[in-house]
Amino acid sequence: VFVDIETNGLDHVRGRVIEVAAVRVEKGQVVREFNQLIDPETELPWFITNLTGITSNDLRTAPTFLQIADELMDILDGAVFVAHNVRFDYSFLKQEYKRLNRKFLPKQLCTVKLSRALYPTEKSHKLENLIVRHGFTFTHRHRAYDDAAVLWQFVQHARETFGIDVVEAAIAKQISRPALPKALSPDLVNILPSGPGVYIFNDAEGRPLYVGKSINIKKRVLSHFSHDHDESKEFKIAQTIHAIETRQTNGELEALLLESELVKELQPLYNRRLRKLEKLLLVRAHLNPDGYITTVLEEAGAIDPENLVNILAVYPRRSRAKESINELLKTYELCPKLCGLEKGSGACFLSQLGKCRGACAGKEPAESYNERLHTAFERQNIRAWPYKGPVLVQEKTGNDVMTGIVVDQWCIVGTLTQEPYCEPIISPRRKLFDLDTYKILQSYLGQKLSKVSIRPLDKQQLEYIGV
Repeated sequence: VFVDIETNGLDHVRGRVIEVAAVRVEKGQVVREFNQLIDPETELPWFITNLTGITSNDLRTAPTFLQIADELMDILDGAVFVAHNVRFDYSFLKQEYKRLNRKFLPKQLCTVKLSRALYPTEKSHKLENLIVRHGFTFTHRHRAYDDAAVLWQFVQHARETFGIDVVEAAIAKQISRPALPKALSPDLVNILPSGPGVYIFNDAEGRPLYVGKSINIKKRVLSHFSHDHDESKEFKIAQTIHAIETRQTNGELEALLLESELVKELQPLYNRRLRKLEKLLLVRAHLNPDGYITTVLEEAGAIDPENLVNILAVYPRRSRAKESINELLKTYELCPKLCGLEKGSGACFLSQLGKCRGACAGKEPAESYNERLHTAFERQNIRAWPYKGPVLVQEKTGNDVMTGIVVDQWCIVGTLTQEPYCEPIISPRRKLFDLDTYKILQSYLGQKLSKVSIRPLDKQQLEYIGV
């Protein structure tokens, strides 16, 4: 079934189908056609009207998708779903059926990829290029029926040019593969490594779209495209990705750390986590003259790795810091005045409501209050470095080339590489505290300690990296 749709936008999650056409072909003959405008139950953007000629007035008397869903499903029943950039049309229709709590899982064939397979020397495989190149006919460009009919013309033309067996073999090869974004060559995906490391999705201009990591790069990359119609971010990546870079690592820990480093360096469009923060919000602890711990919220461009003791918590934004502290106040009955959220003399407002135990008025012993405050911030604070000095952390992978990281006070101060039968090479790094690196190391060493070996460095190695 050759399918084309028109939509009210490019985002399949929020967007709606406004026109759908389907041409069903069996044994080389058109046996059924479907062509229908659809009321999206919302106004149409002007640029869609400009592109298609369809207006909001045209759609007001049209049926809704619910009203045509059964008929469309019937014409698609048991058939291969064929479209130009099939992921786009399929994703919108899948979302429409999802709104009706119905599944939509046909086999898919992309005529962009089919054209690329049959005409590998041609530079462009856009529909307008196919129309001009092969002299296809149509009445209204950017209307669903005409575009769907052009796809049937394309397959007929290909069969006449190459023979039915060649075209059917190319189609069978496309259908048997996982559905890949239109601009990605299957050969590129086939050579992706199956080991641990980091992958980078780039657009046509080489700009980074997304950085990810996995213990199996190839498997993880393919998983992005098997469910991209379910998530708006994955769908947008699939529409713009043109290339994939990979950087292999010795293990999972190195991949986690490299991912964090590259996200900060490259600032890819679709990575929200691990981005470099210009400023951090620190909650610092101070002891007042009465022996109570007070907290101060301060901005910092960087954290001194040698001065972590009095930092109770670190937050990416002021709003997040205040939200978290307010939650701790309620849960642990802390004092908002001692926590720096309330000013003025005398007892705090919460103590009048019985929600503060009176530390601000000296009614609760300092020792009791301080102990509860430390408990409240226990999960937020930066843990003390558990070793006497710098250590070498190496993943147990059994590879011929040994690699490792030199860590001190949760900072990576060097990397180690050792080829078989060679002396190890240690490359020093500037000692900088990074919150994401701390979280990765603290979590990994806490949960997967058996997967790494940790040993102190000798005096000569410490001198080499300047520690």
